Amino acid sequence: MTTLTLPLLAAALFALFAGSAHAEGKEQGSDEIEHTIIVGVGGAAELELGDGSLHPGGNLMIEWDAIENWLEFEVGASVLSAGGGFEAPVDLLVKKPFRLTRWAEFMIAIGPEVVAVSNPTTKATYFGGEAALDFMFWPWERHVGLWIEPEYDFIFRDGVSHGLGSTGGVLFGW
Repeated sequence: MTTLTLPLLAAALFALFAGSAHAEGKEQGSDEIEHTIIVGVGGAAELELGDGSLHPGGNLMIEWDAIENWLEFEVGASVLSAGGGFEAPVDLLVKKPFRLTRWAEFMIAIGPEVVAVSNPTTKATYFGGEAALDFMFWPWERHVGLWIEPEYDFIFRDGVSHGLGSTGGVLFGW
């Protein structure tokens, strides 16, 4: 196979699957899956780019439509193990949604972040920002889905700390 064949095959399979899922939804009389409020619970991990340390943990988020199909807000909170203690980042993201299929959506997000740190040597609160790409999938039913949100963040903490992270898990939408 050439290097171009595999991506083209993957794109064709995605288009075929997405098209058949969309056609099945229309046959059953259902329209696009829309939610006003979404709650997500799952895992989180962050890789600090400065020292290469990995911080795993859990995440809880709530998202709501501000302007349907145009603007959404998300408040997310994680608890991550770090340095013999924990870090608790909380973010407020402003999101622009894009519908990929009847059951999948993609969002570009940006917003401020606050990180509370508590370990044997540090108890402090730091401020920064975050940019994220959010993918939501609703393949089984209208009110239960999955999400994954890769992100880049920077925190003003002894200079500027940069990290790559991700959250993801199960979604509940209404």
